Amino acid sequence: MWRNNNRIHFQTSVVETGVPVITGAYIDLFDVKTGMPRVNLCAAEENIQSNAVFATIGEHVKANPDEAKKVNAVFLYNITVDKKPAVEWTLDMKKGEVYKGKPKSGKPDTTLTIEDKDMIEIALGKLNPQVAFMRGKLKITGNIMVTQKLASLMEANKSKL
Repeated sequence: MWRNNNRIHFQTSVVETGVPVITGAYIDLFDVKTGMPRVNLCAAEENIQSNAVFATIGEHVKANPDEAKKVNAVFLYNITVDKKPAVEWTLDMKKGEVYKGKPKSGKPDTTLTIEDKDMIEIALGKLNPQVAFMRGKLKITGNIMVTQKLASLMEANKSKL
């Protein structure tokens, strides 16, 4: 194919024989814009309400590193919207870090998968994490017992949300 102003000419051939099957074809383009389109890759993440929960937890962890290190585990949160992955958050309580994405080194001790709206309900104290787990709203893989240590972090942040 080749371009001549706002018209793209093309022809198509059979790969195996090289015989042309479409010749003299063209497409006229209107309002042609050149350059790379700019797409906001974070647009989907902007609507994730639980991002505020993790930001608040991150502030608390920075202000209270000793409390975080008592938890001594790495958690990976998979936040979903309509059961589709939306964003991942890591709570590395061994290093006292909270950030978007997978753990920087190694595997998480525990992986939690939860809908964004349910994470908000838990953070606000309107949904008990154990009830969420029993109802299938919260899925946990890995060391399930260490998740109980997160209760103190959630409790400390409830008033800030």
